[in-house]
Amino acid sequence: MTKHRWPAFASVLLILVSAVGASLPVKAAFAQSADKKPNIVVLMTDNLGYGDLGIYGGLRAPTPRIDQLAREGAQLRDFQVEPACSPSRAAFLTGRMSVRSGNDVIAQPGAPSGLDAKEVTLARMLKGAGYKTAMYGKWHVGEPPERQPQMHGFDEFWGILNTSLPTDPTNPDVQTMNVPMQQILAAKAGEKAQQVGQMTLEYRGQIDHDITDKAVAFIKASAKGDQPFFLYLPFINPHHPVVANPEFKGKSGNGTYCDVLMEIDYNTGRIVDAIVAAGIDDNTIVIWMSDNGPTRYSLTPYENGDTGPWTGELGSVFEGGLRTAGMIRWPGKIKPMVSDDLFHEMDFFPTLARWAGGTVPNDRPMDGVDQADYLLGKQPHSNRDHVLVFYNGEFAALRYRQYKLIRAVYPRLGSLVAKSEYLREMPLVYNLKADPKEQFNLSGGADGILYALAIKEQQFRGAYEKSI
Repeated sequence: MTKHRWPAFASVLLILVSAVGASLPVKAAFAQSADKKPNIVVLMTDNLGYGDLGIYGGLRAPTPRIDQLAREGAQLRDFQVEPACSPSRAAFLTGRMSVRSGNDVIAQPGAPSGLDAKEVTLARMLKGAGYKTAMYGKWHVGEPPERQPQMHGFDEFWGILNTSLPTDPTNPDVQTMNVPMQQILAAKAGEKAQQVGQMTLEYRGQIDHDITDKAVAFIKASAKGDQPFFLYLPFINPHHPVVANPEFKGKSGNGTYCDVLMEIDYNTGRIVDAIVAAGIDDNTIVIWMSDNGPTRYSLTPYENGDTGPWTGELGSVFEGGLRTAGMIRWPGKIKPMVSDDLFHEMDFFPTLARWAGGTVPNDRPMDGVDQADYLLGKQPHSNRDHVLVFYNGEFAALRYRQYKLIRAVYPRLGSLVAKSEYLREMPLVYNLKADPKEQFNLSGGADGILYALAIKEQQFRGAYEKSI
């Protein structure tokens, strides 16, 4: 991998920075708990905005089941992800920054990229810990046969391998790509995937319902056995093109996007209800999250996702692209809490490994932080104090505590975000607590914030460079 370079800073700046901040250590392995291993269910939405949910301040559509899920567990209000779909999914599944695995760009249909055999996914780690594993939904981290879910620790897979954009023939991006219609595939571990359908525009509004059906059946069947299970459910919605299920069309009274939000909420409730009905609620961890911020393709504002108080969107290194809805529920273990501490999607890997008795690889750099004690209320704060943000293989931003240092921003084709966002003078420095919209650049101030962050940048990026 090519090393990334950055400007040198004067040594005099060293005096401005103290040696505070954790180095994000990750243990190589965790001892198996004496308790019965918990089941793990992960629900991931596609391009949903922070402000789309009622619990995060959304007012456009009711989301009572998701809101309830958040209230019954840990609602993460500073939940960070990578800025785009494929990078985010790769980071979540591996506990590593996507730049390490070569998945730091959005995988286009037909691309040879994806997770190669050396990567240890959550599914592979949990399977090694004795788990039954399944995935239903959108993969988007590898189309070649050797990079598909059934080759990465999943006992079974049903869904699509890439983006759902080809279902929208009017989209200019689709016309430019000139790609074939996405296939719906099914596969068992280690086997060649078989086509079982096509992702047509008509079926676009039905697929999440069918995904949920399969997930519910898996929960019911798995609950009857003694083997713990890991269920990964990455929904297709609300990624463009936004098509509502016929049962939800017009139900919100506020546009198709909001109809789809109600459908996501309904399907979330179906999953939780299945867990409760199976009698495994107390021993099942449910994680709910979005892969990144929303898109703003539509000329009708209400057909786009809502970033809430944040600026930016999918593909942006502003908070609207990086900060998403995230929550985790484990009855009797995780007490209800609202967290404003920094938490990254990569942190789920070592955290779940600890609870499941799994092993975190010690033969490669790992970026996730074990947050088990924080989530269980054994310590007052998160173990994470910073995040490095890469975009298209290049360093773009550093988040350190409440501060953001931005070195580069990138316009998205088709974006409706004001182009002025991408014309700001670099570097950019923001205090997110005082300035959540990232409007007031502090880089020229006399309080030394830029200088202090620059040294932190050297420290954290230096550690990254040494590890690759």
